[in-house]
Amino acid sequence: MSWYRIMMISALTSAPALAGTKGDDEPPAEPTHTIHVVTADELVTAKKRQLDIYSHLFGRKSTVVKRFNRRDSRFVRAGTRLRVPEIEEGEDYVPLPARHPAAVGHDRYILVVLDRQWLGLYERGRLIIAYPVCTGSKRSANPDGTVTDRRTPTGAYRIFGKDEDHVSSKYPEPDGGSPMPWGLQFTADGGYWVHGGDMVGYPASHGCVRMFAEDARDLFGRVQIGTPLSVIETLD
Repeated sequence: MSWYRIMMISALTSAPALAGTKGDDEPPAEPTHTIHVVTADELVTAKKRQLDIYSHLFGRKSTVVKRFNRRDSRFVRAGTRLRVPEIEEGEDYVPLPARHPAAVGHDRYILVVLDRQWLGLYERGRLIIAYPVCTGSKRSANPDGTVTDRRTPTGAYRIFGKDEDHVSSKYPEPDGGSPMPWGLQFTADGGYWVHGGDMVGYPASHGCVRMFAEDARDLFGRVQIGTPLSVIETLD
């Protein structure tokens, strides 16, 4: 496999270089990885050292492992299986193509890929930075026979509003109040937002696109109202 590197400079910190294949229009193959099963002793030791579990276990590779698992350290418990990618130090894995044709005509263009659980920000068609996300959970049957659909809707949208201190008007039900920091509204009715929130490693939101708080803040500063946003099911 041949590799290319794109330096992704965050507004907050310098992110690792992006590892991928030479085919710019194709997403890179997922790197091989090992599994680390977190133990109770490791969690206790991390707490004593005043470190999050990723820093305790993986040191300088902690950010890469956290992004690869799309899971905040608050949701790592004894028995959690963490995937540890086998990539070179200083590189990061992003399962998105380096070039997206639909974004070519735009200064900024946001792409959310549901089956990858990643969001990419493109500039004139070229990927400039990417973030892991947590999107909506799937349909579920209720005891009364009704169906709850919490999937993130696919389609072409744009950023209708920005609110760095946004609060949900609906969740938790019935009166709302859940913080949605660094919110980017992407449907006209205000029902769906990209925002900082719980990153648990799998689709679990009510339909919004959650990000690590630091990533949501970074993206917030990079886009403007009117920026196109596309949600697609898959790249395949």
